[in-house]
Amino acid sequence: MTAVVVRAPVGCGRPAGRWRTNRAIADELAAVRGAQDDAFLVEQAKAQLRAALGRSPLLDGCDYEVFGQGSRVNDTSVGAASDIDLVLMLKNPDASWAGFRDHVLATLGESFPVHMGRRCLNVDEPGTLLGEMVDVLVATEHRRYPVRGAGAYQQGVFFRDHDGRPIVNFPKQHRRNGDAKDVRTGGRFKAAVRTIKRVRALAGLDHAAAPSYLLECLLYAVPDHVYRAAASFPDAYRGALGWLRRCDRETFAELRCQNGMNRLFGAGPDQWDPAGAGRIIDVLHES
Repeated sequence: MTAVVVRAPVGCGRPAGRWRTNRAIADELAAVRGAQDDAFLVEQAKAQLRAALGRSPLLDGCDYEVFGQGSRVNDTSVGAASDIDLVLMLKNPDASWAGFRDHVLATLGESFPVHMGRRCLNVDEPGTLLGEMVDVLVATEHRRYPVRGAGAYQQGVFFRDHDGRPIVNFPKQHRRNGDAKDVRTGGRFKAAVRTIKRVRALAGLDHAAAPSYLLECLLYAVPDHVYRAAASFPDAYRGALGWLRRCDRETFAELRCQNGMNRLFGAGPDQWDPAGAGRIIDVLHES
């Protein structure tokens, strides 16, 4: 199936003065991060999902893992309304993803009304944690070997989107690399990610035009020394955007995702157009 990527134009955001950016940065610095609350909610969601999966014998004998991904576990969320993103991964790279998905739907369907969204499974049970806040990515294990026949491999996840397009991602590497970069930059990297999400809203860009994953990967690509050389967190954020704007076209087009495994730009369903990403950066820089 030929992958078709449609990116919305980004030049239509409402104008926002420099004071708006400063306000977003001030809010970032003044906010009390709820890392413990995030961790508690994620663990509660994982426990409730495991309990629901265990109520049916349909998955008996399946070796699966439940782990978090996204802003709540990566410490880059910017509000209580952020979803809790869970991965339900069958630890068998040779298994049928569609078969596992159908078994998961049937299993959870014995406890809740459920449906498949664009990529994730959703529980339709208002008033519950799973129903109100949780997206479940159903996946099978993917193994990427550096060379054919090698014993060591990188563990990723495989799934298909609503259009049937195959997607391979590496959420554990994404989280591990982001944590390491935040340590190397004295906390400036994740502070910049949280700030850029706030500025996105002030600039009038919606999540479809400027998805959080793309923004985080772009800021991850900025060299550590740019963050470390900044005199303050606001200077680090502005310096990171400045580096991205000055980046030459060839270097920019070759940027990789935060997981270090996938290319950020291309024609795949989890890739973007470099020119479109450049326009997003311009809009954010002017906001």
